[in-house]
Amino acid sequence: MYKNRQSTLSLPPLFRMVVIGLLLPMLFLSAPLTAGANGTADAGVDAVFVIDTSNSMNKTDPGKTAAEVMSMFIDMSEATRTRIGFVAYNDRIVQAQSPASMAEARNREQLKRTIQGLRYSGYSDLGLGLRRGAEMIEKAKDPARKPFLILLSDGGTDLRQNASGRSVAGSNKDVETAISKAKAQGYPIYTIGLNSDGSVQKEQLKKIAEATGGTSFVTQSTDDLPEIFNQIFAKHIQSQLVSVAAMTATGGLQEVTVTIPNSSMQEANIILLSNNPLLESQVYYQSQNVHFMKSKKYSLMKIEKPKKGNYLVKFRGKPGDLVKINLLGNYSLMAGVEVKPEPVIKGNPATFTTYLHHLEGGKRLDDKDVYASMQAELIVNDLAGKKEEKIPMKNLGDSFTVDYVFPHSGKYEWKIFMNGPDFYRETASSVFDMTNIAPVAASVNTLTIEKENGEQSIDLGSFFTDANNDKLTYTIVTADPDERFVATIQDAALKLSPEKSGTSEITITAIDAEGASVTGPLVITVHSVWDRYITIGMIVLLVAAIGYGVYLLTRPKPAFVGRLEGYFLHTASGNDIPVKFWPLASFGKKQRITLQELFTSLDVNEHLPEAQKIYFQPGKNQTLLLVNHSHCTVERGKEAMPRHKKLVLQYNDKVYVTFEDRMTEIEIRFKKSSSEEAS
Repeated sequence: MYKNRQSTLSLPPLFRMVVIGLLLPMLFLSAPLTAGANGTADAGVDAVFVIDTSNSMNKTDPGKTAAEVMSMFIDMSEATRTRIGFVAYNDRIVQAQSPASMAEARNREQLKRTIQGLRYSGYSDLGLGLRRGAEMIEKAKDPARKPFLILLSDGGTDLRQNASGRSVAGSNKDVETAISKAKAQGYPIYTIGLNSDGSVQKEQLKKIAEATGGTSFVTQSTDDLPEIFNQIFAKHIQSQLVSVAAMTATGGLQEVTVTIPNSSMQEANIILLSNNPLLESQVYYQSQNVHFMKSKKYSLMKIEKPKKGNYLVKFRGKPGDLVKINLLGNYSLMAGVEVKPEPVIKGNPATFTTYLHHLEGGKRLDDKDVYASMQAELIVNDLAGKKEEKIPMKNLGDSFTVDYVFPHSGKYEWKIFMNGPDFYRETASSVFDMTNIAPVAASVNTLTIEKENGEQSIDLGSFFTDANNDKLTYTIVTADPDERFVATIQDAALKLSPEKSGTSEITITAIDAEGASVTGPLVITVHSVWDRYITIGMIVLLVAAIGYGVYLLTRPKPAFVGRLEGYFLHTASGNDIPVKFWPLASFGKKQRITLQELFTSLDVNEHLPEAQKIYFQPGKNQTLLLVNHSHCTVERGKEAMPRHKKLVLQYNDKVYVTFEDRMTEIEIRFKKSSSEEAS
């Protein structure tokens, strides 16, 4: 067991500053970078260190801490994705190496030996070193990689007794050249000012960093370094350095538990920092994928693809040394995002769903332990209004989601930030250009109101719609020309006061919040209750008439009964025509028989065309109807029957017909048929 206790002994300020100053940029190297909201990751990063090796560094860095920290940087970087180069300068270029892959162990060891072999001497030409570093990045340019440059210096430019003829003005010009190259190629320069004696050129270092999107850090106190460097690299670092413990070495074997929070780490780096080399360090983990690296100031344990759990770390240090144990997790993950619906429409909810997926293969991460410890927020920047919103997202266990409404037209820049205790991810910024959609008049534009109900309020939202869900304002363009009603607008309602029945049309314009409009007609019908009663009455009468007509068409019709007997009393031809008998039942279902048809049926050949206009119809209750439309004289008894009027004949009735020639006369008798007489 071990016991934590406070100690006045601490690491040298320079060492602590450089360790943190370089360790945090190293996170930028080891953490995957987001190439786009749903794009592929960058192939890797290129880091170039520009190191001041002038004579003054002997006082600033007597223990060669810078070389130690750079060696640790090399050990901790994700070897397969990292290329590292350096420029060592004083008043000339002392040594330089272009960015080289760290995938091969021999390359890493050779680079560490080279850096550790650097000696501090001569004066200082900051512009010369910075320009050479910028040229190095330019020559190694790869669109798939992300370069950056870190400048370490304890001062500015000091060219006393310089044999090359360089001047401070020339050096400053080279600084401007390096800044221009960095801005043109889009990479940052970070500056670390080692201000042990107060000679560092703070303003110059600040200018270099700010002009390129980097950050400048000048320190005399080590206490502020962790927070300051987290801020400096916040938009670039995607892993967090987790402090596990700080213990004072006893000289005996001490132990500390390091917790790996999930099983999705690509690499776990357990870093032990101390003022003197540790005598012993080990981690208890059953795997072949554990690598140990040791130097004067640090011990590093790198575990590839560790499993979730607690790991026991043991170490033995020089008594009194303060040993700091930190965990740096490297995740081979990037952020992805889906936005629905497509396209996103102003004023309507857009659903943002973000998740993590593996760099290789693109498979979505389903490790709930990772998501459980994270938070996410949607960051929306209204470019026109220069207003930024941060909206927390809901954790679904394997993703985060939130609905957002873009309130007005214009350009919005947005991204998603996912943050956890040991790493975070950020999508690339994207821009939505929201356009305003004008309101639309509905296809159904008719309505009916009741006169007796007085003033009525109509919701105009039923007749005009807006795809952006904007609040609409309305104006009446043309009023009712027939004065059937009085129309006014109140808020989003049409107020109608009916005056008289009928249909009229008015025109209304709807305007949205951004001035887009649509104009459309509204056809309004005013009804009265009396109109309804009249309509109902007419419908009832019509139905009754139709019913009666149907009854007349479908009721049982009487059939012919009995027989007719015809006695020609006189003929114009002088022919003697015998008595004629016509059994009426023989005419079947016929409803009318002319006298001419009767004559023809029994071969009466007298020329009597007017007989066509005298016809018989079956009547009710065994009667016979006779109708005369001719100019013949029809008499029953001594009574002459009027033309066009139906004459009802009962059995045994007889009529006399005098034809138009005034000579031919026939007596017609209506008798029962033989079958009826027999019954």
